[in-house]
Amino acid sequence: MTKTYAIEGMKCQGCVDTVTEKLSNVLGVTGVTVDLAKNQAEIEGLTSKFLLNRALKGTKFSVGQELK
Repeated sequence: MTKTYAIEGMKCQGCVDTVTEKLSNVLGVTGVTVDLAKNQAEIEGLTSKFLLNRALKGTKFSVGQELK
């Protein structure tokens, strides 16, 4: 299953790298593609928005609205 979420707080490639790394480590996630220009992340696998946001705790980023 693939879901796309808005990602809040990204401004540079370093942000993309951090978000990609953190979200890739979430239980159930099998793939992550982060798009800086669109401020969104495509998440492959079975997980929840709660767990995704928990993975970003302590950073300036957050997972927002599901886009599709």
